[in-house]
Amino acid sequence: MTQFLPRDLKEGLNGHLNFLLTGWEEGYAEIRVNLTDMHRNRQGGVHGGTMTALIDAATGFCGVYEPDPDKRRGNVTVSLTTNFVGRPKGETLICEAKIVKAGRKIYFSSAEVKDELNNLIATANAVYAYTDINAQRR
Repeated sequence: MTQFLPRDLKEGLNGHLNFLLTGWEEGYAEIRVNLTDMHRNRQGGVHGGTMTALIDAATGFCGVYEPDPDKRRGNVTVSLTTNFVGRPKGETLICEAKIVKAGRKIYFSSAEVKDELNNLIATANAVYAYTDINAQRR
């Protein structure tokens, strides 16, 4: 088994927010982001949209792992419930997501967001439907 090499997520909002995919295997994904001013709200805290986007990316990736890049799988978010439970004290957010249950057409996943100091920031549950990878690009 080869070791996963972290990669910048360059497409769309994930790229704009500078998300880094740091772990990816069957049923699991980890995405990190180093916080900058663009990730903050007007009070200086991390914007809820930043955390929700991070969670959506990680819970999305955990259900579509495919080691062959020519066989990418697609998905679409059906439901995403986020609970903001704390404030980060560090400068990096780390979202770990895992599959709870997967079927042929949909999958359920859960996630936790912590900072690099291991403070719990948010939890989430998500539901995704598998799709044709090019369906949204048409």
